[in-house]
Amino acid sequence: MKVWSKTCWIMAGLMLLMGCNDASEGESVTESKSQKQVTKPIGQASGSKVAPVALPSSVDIWQSPEEITLAGVTLYLGSELWLNSMPVIGDDGTQPAMKLFAAVRVLTRDIKPLPKGVEVTQVLLEQDKQQWLVQQDLEVRANDDKSLELALRGGPEWLSGSKVDVAVTVLYQGKEQTLVQKAVLISQVF
Repeated sequence: MKVWSKTCWIMAGLMLLMGCNDASEGESVTESKSQKQVTKPIGQASGSKVAPVALPSSVDIWQSPEEITLAGVTLYLGSELWLNSMPVIGDDGTQPAMKLFAAVRVLTRDIKPLPKGVEVTQVLLEQDKQQWLVQQDLEVRANDDKSLELALRGGPEWLSGSKVDVAVTVLYQGKEQTLVQKAVLISQVF
């Protein structure tokens, strides 16, 4: 009888632990979703779903430098962020949400041209613990030989006047490097 009683207690304890694990996993997933926001990439049809992107936890992208040097040319970011508050009626007759727009520029110092073959692989914007990550279908414009501009549309509904950190990962000669710009102010366009 004692063996049966012990077995029952052990089984009850295991079931309790399994139930706790499921609840805490659900809570962390919910917490993760509220902290990291991944929106649709540029050019993707509205209404289609985007799978969440898991960023490696061992790498702190925000420790990256504000300038990097490629082939003797120093690169840095110049970003503009804004909310479009122009009065527009959506397809369903309601006012559209005030989504974030961004013009992120990769610029060179000393008026030198960009090295040939520089590619942008991703753009990450973060405010508090919320993130907007764009990796696919990046709209890249070469304004001249001294800069690249990335146009981002339809981002999160962050507040006008708040500040955002921007990180851009570039690929050059098979090596990825990230540069950051911190505390970029979100303006509002009327």
